[in-house]
Amino acid sequence: MTKTISTSSGFEEMEPKRQGPRPDLTSSDPYAVLGLRRGAESREIKRAYFALVREYPPEEAADQFKLIRAAYEKLRTTDAKAETDLFLFQPPYAWEPRKRRRKLDLIVHSEDIWRLLQEEGDLGRTDFKHDYRPIKL
Repeated sequence: MTKTISTSSGFEEMEPKRQGPRPDLTSSDPYAVLGLRRGAESREIKRAYFALVREYPPEEAADQFKLIRAAYEKLRTTDAKAETDLFLFQPPYAWEPRKRRRKLDLIVHSEDIWRLLQEEGDLGRTDFKHDYRPIKL
């Protein structure tokens, strides 16, 4: 579907219908601000940016222009676009403060020594059958 626009010269021009999502100037996603799908090519990014600049010129809509310009700066170069895509598709981990290690209990308790002697030693053992073997003559 096309929309008819009257120009100052009196001729009517046909404006092609914008494909893809509409620009969302309230979003923090630069692709949504420019009205593009994720992973758009640099040519599409540039075309969308200049179309929005014509729609929201800096002299008339300064706040919207700042948002559009910031989104374009995040997608303008290949390196910036790669970094933006990385964090859009895989958000960074939330920061958590380092956990403190628990302090070790270094005091020797008599109950611990008694328990170790019972488990590992002969203390408290009642079955001694495996200690004896038959004598071969």
